[in-house]
Amino acid sequence: MKLMLYSFPNDAEAAKIRNFLKNNSLLFKEIVVDNKEKFIETRKAKQESLNKISFLKIVRSHSISIITGYQQFFLDQLLEHIKKYNPKIEFSK
Repeated sequence: MKLMLYSFPNDAEAAKIRNFLKNNSLLFKEIVVDNKEKFIETRKAKQESLNKISFLKIVRSHSISIITGYQQFFLDQLLEHIKKYNPKIEFSK
C-alpha cells in the first residue's frame, strides 16, 4: 500500500490530512502541486483537483482510492483497515 498526499499551497485540508497521517504514524509521500505541469498531472489522477482541493491517493495491490479533502470518516476507515489487515505500507518514490 502506498499513500500519496497531493497538496496545494496554503490549503487547510492538506494540513489536516498531513496531521492525521503523522499522528497515526503512517508513511506517506507528499506531492506539492505548485506549478502548471504538476497541476496537469493531478488532473489526470483526480478530476476534483480542478478545484485545487488537496487529496490523498491510496494505491493498493488491487485498487486505487482517492479521498478528496479532509474527510474524517474515510480517513478513520483507512486507519481501521490498516489496523485490521496490517498491510505493508511502502514509501512511494
